[in-house]
Amino acid sequence: MAEKELEDYIKTQRSLGVSEHAIRKSMLDAGYTEDDFKDLLARHMKRSASGGGFTPTVKHILYLNLVIVIAFGSIVSYLAYDYNMKLNNLSTEHANQLSEAEQKMTAQEETLSSQLGSVEGTLRSEIGLSKTRIEQVNSDLGQKLQDYNYQAMQRDTALSDSIQKTSNRSLSEISSFSQQLETFRKTTVDFSPVIPKVLNTVVTIGKKGPSYFNTAGSGVFVNKEGYIVTNYHVVDDLGTITVRTHDDKEYTATLIGRDEDWDIAVIKPVTEKNDFEYLEWADSEKVSVGDAVIAVGNPVGFESTVTQGIISNTKRLIPSEIDIFYLQTDVAINAGNSGGPLVNKEGKIVGIATLKYSRVGYEGLSFALRSNDVQGVLMDILQKGA
Repeated sequence: MAEKELEDYIKTQRSLGVSEHAIRKSMLDAGYTEDDFKDLLARHMKRSASGGGFTPTVKHILYLNLVIVIAFGSIVSYLAYDYNMKLNNLSTEHANQLSEAEQKMTAQEETLSSQLGSVEGTLRSEIGLSKTRIEQVNSDLGQKLQDYNYQAMQRDTALSDSIQKTSNRSLSEISSFSQQLETFRKTTVDFSPVIPKVLNTVVTIGKKGPSYFNTAGSGVFVNKEGYIVTNYHVVDDLGTITVRTHDDKEYTATLIGRDEDWDIAVIKPVTEKNDFEYLEWADSEKVSVGDAVIAVGNPVGFESTVTQGIISNTKRLIPSEIDIFYLQTDVAINAGNSGGPLVNKEGKIVGIATLKYSRVGYEGLSFALRSNDVQGVLMDILQKGA
């Protein structure tokens, strides 16, 4: 390029605002030296200082456009190159990722295939074992069913024999039971005919207040004049004695006499009536163990209570200040029965209920004074008085 043209180039570049550094680089790229650039720049500065003007020609403009086109082309080429490089890098990276993904998928497929094969093998093995077990169970069930049928046949045979034996024994037992029932019917004592009379002769003895009646025990009429035999401990602390009969009539009673050793007392209602229903005495020497008897009295305040049992012993000795033999019985006798009669099937007095022994864990034992002994005490009291 001619010197004049270079100066014009520099001037044009400066007019376009291109820096000296960029102009220097473009000249060095075009093959000029550093000294050429400095000389050219100095001359340009001189001309500018001397006031010399520059008039661009068409040729200058064409050169300028050519330079611009070359610079723009270089920039575009660089950008295209950079874009292609990045695109190639992305393609390469994408291809690598796809390759890695394919490798992972292949590895996973191989692992899954291996696992499926293992599971399939395990299932086949378990199915085989299950089949074998089912066949064994079926075989065992068949054998057990045969054994059960055989045992059932034996049980049926044994049951038939047992039923036959039971039937024969039952017929025999029914015949024996019928005989026992007939014997029991003949020996069972029915007290229902005598109970009404006994109830009419037994009285409740106690203490009466303005609005109360405290039961102390029982007693029984022993003659038509109204004499009542009871236990002495029943009337001992009463003060004024009140007697209530079965028909709910009440009388004040007088103490006729007592025998503390025998625990016997005789009282009589204060009334002009002299025709009372009473019970007769039985001979206690003729009483036997097993004889049926009833006790009538007012246990725990329940008036006109009847209990039944048998004589357990006819001469039970209970030592005290004097030796007294009692009738022992299993008839239920409780507080309030004291002084009441023990009656046989003829409705006669065989004893007077007096004692009961009881302890925790034991059934109570009931005792009655024998009728013959009570009659002797009664005669003494009536002869001697209180």
